[in-house]
Amino acid sequence: GEYNPIKKWMDLDNNVFLTYPSFPSGDVPNHSAGRWDTHSTKFPMLGRFGDTVLFVDLPNEIRLDEVAQHFGETSSIGGSGVVVCGSPFEAPNDPSEGYQFDMTTRRNIDLWGLGSQREHLWVMVGLTSVDQLRQRVAWALSQLLVVVPGAVSIADSHTEAFLTYYDIFVRNAFGNYGDVLREISFSPLMAENLSFLQSKSAAYMWETQGKISFADENFAREIMQLFSTGLYLLNLDGTQKLDDYGQPIPVYSNDEIMSFSRVWTGFDYQQARGNVEETSWSGNRHDPMRIQSAWRDKFPKTDLTGGYIGDGYPLCIDLPDKMFLRKGARYRLLGSSSSPELMEDHSYFKKDPNIKRFVLDSNSGLKARLCNASNGECQYEMSVTLDTNIDCVGKECIADTVRVVDVGGIYYEYARPPCVEQAFYNNAMKVIYRERWADSSCANPLLPYASEACCSVANLRAQRYPNYLYDQERVLFSTANSRCEEIGMTSCDFNDIGGIETHQKGYHWSTDHCQILLKVNSVGQVAIVYEPEDYAYLHPHIRDDNRNFFKVYWRGDYPKNDNDVTTGNNCGGGICEALVTGGCLCDTVISETLVFSRMPENKEEVLANLNIGAYDPSAFDEGTYTEQEANGVKAYFTSFGIFDRDTVFEVTDEFGRIQRFKNTKESVRIKGAPEYSFRNAPSFMSLLNTEASVRDAEYETEAALDHYLHHDNTAPFVAIRLIQRFTTSNPSPRYVKEVATAFRNGKYGQFGTGAYGDLAATIAAVLLEPEARSVTLDADPFRGGLREPILRVMAVLRSMEVEKSEGYPVLRLEGMSDKIGQMAHSFPTVFSFFLPEYRPDGRPGEATLVGPETMIMDMPKMVGMLNGLFSLVKYGLSSCDGGFGAGRGCTEGDFSSAAGQLTLSMPYTEVSDDDQAEAAVNKLSTLLTSGRLSDSNKEIIKKAYKEMLPDVDAALRMAQQLLLTSPEFHSTNIVKMSGESRAEPELPQPSGSPYKAIVYVMFGGGCDSYNMLVPHTCTGIKDMYAEYQQVREEIALPKSSLLEIDASTSNQICDSFGLHPKLKAVQGMYNDGDLLFFTNTGVLTKETDKENWRRDTVTQLFAHNWMQREAERVDPLKEADGTGILGRIADALNKKGRSVGTFSIERNTISLIGTPGLTSTPFILSRSGVSKFNNRASSESMEADIAAINNATAPESGVFGDYWSETLVKSLSHNKLLYDTLSDKQTDITFPTSYLGRQLEMVAKMIDSRAERGSDADMFFLSTGGWDTHSNVLDNMDRLFEDVDNSFKAFADEMKAKGVWDGVTVIETSDFARTLAPNTGRGSDHAWGGNYMMFGGGVKGGKIVGTYPDNLTDDGPRSLGRGRMIPTTSWDAVFLPLAEWAGATTDDLADICPNMDNFPASHFTDATTLFEII
Repeated sequence: GEYNPIKKWMDLDNNVFLTYPSFPSGDVPNHSAGRWDTHSTKFPMLGRFGDTVLFVDLPNEIRLDEVAQHFGETSSIGGSGVVVCGSPFEAPNDPSEGYQFDMTTRRNIDLWGLGSQREHLWVMVGLTSVDQLRQRVAWALSQLLVVVPGAVSIADSHTEAFLTYYDIFVRNAFGNYGDVLREISFSPLMAENLSFLQSKSAAYMWETQGKISFADENFAREIMQLFSTGLYLLNLDGTQKLDDYGQPIPVYSNDEIMSFSRVWTGFDYQQARGNVEETSWSGNRHDPMRIQSAWRDKFPKTDLTGGYIGDGYPLCIDLPDKMFLRKGARYRLLGSSSSPELMEDHSYFKKDPNIKRFVLDSNSGLKARLCNASNGECQYEMSVTLDTNIDCVGKECIADTVRVVDVGGIYYEYARPPCVEQAFYNNAMKVIYRERWADSSCANPLLPYASEACCSVANLRAQRYPNYLYDQERVLFSTANSRCEEIGMTSCDFNDIGGIETHQKGYHWSTDHCQILLKVNSVGQVAIVYEPEDYAYLHPHIRDDNRNFFKVYWRGDYPKNDNDVTTGNNCGGGICEALVTGGCLCDTVISETLVFSRMPENKEEVLANLNIGAYDPSAFDEGTYTEQEANGVKAYFTSFGIFDRDTVFEVTDEFGRIQRFKNTKESVRIKGAPEYSFRNAPSFMSLLNTEASVRDAEYETEAALDHYLHHDNTAPFVAIRLIQRFTTSNPSPRYVKEVATAFRNGKYGQFGTGAYGDLAATIAAVLLEPEARSVTLDADPFRGGLREPILRVMAVLRSMEVEKSEGYPVLRLEGMSDKIGQMAHSFPTVFSFFLPEYRPDGRPGEATLVGPETMIMDMPKMVGMLNGLFSLVKYGLSSCDGGFGAGRGCTEGDFSSAAGQLTLSMPYTEVSDDDQAEAAVNKLSTLLTSGRLSDSNKEIIKKAYKEMLPDVDAALRMAQQLLLTSPEFHSTNIVKMSGESRAEPELPQPSGSPYKAIVYVMFGGGCDSYNMLVPHTCTGIKDMYAEYQQVREEIALPKSSLLEIDASTSNQICDSFGLHPKLKAVQGMYNDGDLLFFTNTGVLTKETDKENWRRDTVTQLFAHNWMQREAERVDPLKEADGTGILGRIADALNKKGRSVGTFSIERNTISLIGTPGLTSTPFILSRSGVSKFNNRASSESMEADIAAINNATAPESGVFGDYWSETLVKSLSHNKLLYDTLSDKQTDITFPTSYLGRQLEMVAKMIDSRAERGSDADMFFLSTGGWDTHSNVLDNMDRLFEDVDNSFKAFADEMKAKGVWDGVTVIETSDFARTLAPNTGRGSDHAWGGNYMMFGGGVKGGKIVGTYPDNLTDDGPRSLGRGRMIPTTSWDAVFLPLAEWAGATTDDLADICPNMDNFPASHFTDATTLFEII
């Protein structure tokens, strides 16, 4: 914008040039070309000069109505002024209700509280709705299929989109889980949440933008791990299946994730519409997404059971002739528009009034069916599926297929039934798009994929058959030949097509043949290569340089390039071409073999041996098939009793689905080396761009969803999750099996439709199974669990009869996530509020039980819960003393300033005080604990009640408060007291040893750490930065922006590395010798390599929760199961008489768990400080009464009730100590107010309080989220690293100011690193080995420890593809020297890292190399 700018011009001769004025003089600035290299990433790329760019691919800032109109299109975002369908159950505004809620429009600004309206609505529905069970099921489903508001850009400004998403669960609570999966998968909120919104195929990105990027993997992973199958194979009763070595068997590997990620490409917002909260500027997040077929991956995709998505579907070439008139043909109403929606016509079709459409004859049976006349008037249906075959009439008899049919001025689109194409086939023919100098491709002559091109002798300007049926009609190759012969011409390898407009041309058949080759990479994946006899241009996705590899199932070995692997075979003994770029290029031949020459013995034999589907025989002409049935199998013969390749077998599978299969198998063999072969791979999507339709993308999506739903794991997986939300945390295998069986059968007693996945049957089984209702089993101490925090609050509001105060039409619960750790529409992560497999310490942990809700049961949240409940009882819905409301007024019993109050009352009835107390406490016990309140606790509460008489209201409030602290209220257990008091936690006594603190910081979500530590200057054999830039493409950091650090003494591939430009303070600590990096580090069972990593690794890789857990445990073989790395370091120090404190900020973590009896249970602190418990107590005896109510329990008492009481007593004791201790602690340095900054500030205050706490060693764990950067990684990392840098600097400066810098070490880790290769959302996906930092006054910094990869490409010895690096340094090698610095000795190390013996001594770095050991 300054004088003399870079000029971007096209001259009169259409030459394009840039002028860079790079020689400044006077006031003329320097605009060297290097500036463009640096800043070009900030400008969205439209394409190259001459490229055709789809309107939907334009950046948002220029995807405007004006641009669309200029080019003769309509905006895909606009939608005003049209009649549209609303979402299910969408309700109109009711003005008579008054002004209760606000909404985002183009006019309002600065609306406060929009982000919490959805929470208030949920509370009101929960309090007032008559369908309470439906609401509870919806709440449970919402915790299983999570949308995280923090991952959605409109979370703070919109309400309705979130309600629309939640309504999926309300609507389908007693419906079918398959419908739930489908709806959440098409939800734009879920797509943004798990970053597959606008994900594009690698082929599309390469063809349109020249970028090597990959489909986003986020949703592909989580829909399996969290929504359907889980991680490990399960029996029907929920127990894990084990391999021969007793290890659980993973459901999927990263290969399957990469495969399924390609299913989730192409999803985009629907057109914006009216009658909803304003979204035209941000995308329609209310309606199910549409699929952009151009963005969709076109190649075969493997499934979870050793097959392909598409197995069991008929081949398109096997559909009956004139399928559009056959049983099962489907038609969709288009109305007055003739433009198809599931297929794509040229955009000029909309403007050309002379476009020729397929008009049905007046006597057509198809027309009669679509018209559906009543009293002479057509009654058009939205969708019509033919239930019988219809005889052809007129031109229907010569059509191979139709696209849109004209029914008297109203149009229907024909949607061919789902079918698949084989990736490889014989006798391929060349098709040409419009003209020879445009693109060519290969097509199957048995499919109607192109139009005819008819030539006269010696004239290669072809013409259409003059009586063609409709513009861009698709016909078979044989039909094309016949039409040309009919007019005295022949099909030809033409130059162009005459007589029609350009937009009327499409692909046309030529007489040239095509070879279909395959390219094999080093791991046996293949890519399809088309080689027509003669062509001018091939699309990049089918050229020999394409990278669209997919997995195939080789029968034995495969051709290997000797340059790719150590044990190559010269590309199949020289049969295939060895490519310089890697891999082998091979010619193919397809063989077809008969499978059964007899009747199969049972349906299992059919299902195990056949995979090519067949269409319904009843749709073929009468007499085509004859039927025979035996052994539960129907066989349909074209020649009676003769088993041939056209025989169709029909069976009903275990899920009640009718499955039909063709009696054949197809193999792809290497021509000239038939010993190399694999099963042919089906695909829904055509490789011809014009035939890759929305229709087939939707079919493929449906097939993938069906595969998830019907996986053997899904029923027990869903059963366990729902049981945990309703009845017990640890259901028995029998219980799980009964619920899973109800899910599979769709029936439980009288409940359910009989359809697989029926939720009414499933919920009925959850609630009505004897294990859920048995009074005898209620006494089992290991049954039940803790109640969800928000459900406890809702139970109080409902049972204590809350009522709104005048002027408060809506009850608003404020700040619940911070106060109690749970609130609707406020999920912290996609893993919900707690992990279903979380195992607490205490009695539940000793019994190896899981307790999901215990994960958020920590001191701040327990105090927050009780303070909020006490405030509700005493002051009504108010903010007083930690209350849940926003009103003020802190006089007990005065509710005049409250937004609502509990109205349950028990007036004095002139009976004795004992009787009054008995009645009151019994009623409260019934309402709040289902009558489970123990006799001893009743007596304590009755005594307190009587002490408040004759003021019955005060007495009731006292009884309510005390009961709300009881284990019976917070758990579902029966509690039996032992009669003994719980021991008060003892304050630790310092040993006098020098103080040491380890501060463990988890970057939760997977830090893209190859943009934290980047190759910079390398004097070796290659330029590593150039390689980094080549692999990272658009998410590479410009070299000029990097903060250079010296690595010349670190024995790395480069002399210097660059830090992310936001890490200036980190650079300073490195240069000061206080910070070092561990490179290519991660979880390892043992040292491994590219060929053996699967065998050598026991950890479930690439999953957030498991990889975080392993970084926190450092015990992959579970030899010290139930403990974490900091807990075991604390064990070692405790053995030496050290006084060790263990603290986590905000959440529970296994990292701090040590050996029971050796290391105390860790305490969880709030980043906001410590709130005083029970301020302005209702009586002086409350503290003693609460302690008595939570006294020690008997061995036969419920373990979760005991866990509540034990944790409460400890929490209240430490709350008092910390409140008193920290109240006067101030930092010398001002910390950032960010989540991480506030946590580190709390750690600094805790370290400052070490003397008061009697501690001479502390272990701290804290975490910060947002690192799961599947999209926009550069922008996100700028924001995240800026916060990290500021927070780390403040903490280091504070430690120096307080004189404890030398005694503190901060270690940073993350779940994993991320792929070096980007995905199509400008993000990166889950990987393995990464780079991490450690700093402190005792750290010998200024070095990089470990081995930075010397090859970042997929050919590198550490790369598993897409830049997923196999670690060279284990977590063990990081934490062992850290333990020694903290005071552990050699004798302790095997206990601290029980896996250390799996590594050679050379794997570890001596502690004295990394630390100043005193």
